[in-house]
Amino acid sequence: MNNKGQTLVFFIILIPLFVMLLAFIVDTGLIIKENTKLNSTTKTIIRSVYDERFDSAINDKISKLYQKNDIDTSKLQIRVSDNKIAIKNDYEIDSIFGTIIGLKKYEIKINMIGEKQEDKFIFNKD
Repeated sequence: MNNKGQTLVFFIILIPLFVMLLAFIVDTGLIIKENTKLNSTTKTIIRSVYDERFDSAINDKISKLYQKNDIDTSKLQIRVSDNKIAIKNDYEIDSIFGTIIGLKKYEIKINMIGEKQEDKFIFNKD
């Protein structure tokens, strides 16, 4: 019996599935990388500007620190209270393979509140 034709058809059917799986893995990795970058940068910024929180130029300092890390600040919102700094930011990143299924951009969001208690920083996601 000759199975060459069956194997060829099976192989041709599986190639697009493997390509889509690879695309999903790459895009998921991109989303995780950007989300981790935003979380880490936000925590570092809160730690670095916490003692300067009563400064009138705190918003500009935070915005410049985000821009230094290549993070979009067009939707950046900052609230400073007596002992808390709240930062909310979201931006979009381009999809590499998501266009196959109609996703051109992925939205990365953060809403974090940082405060200092007994020389330790406490971060809460709102």
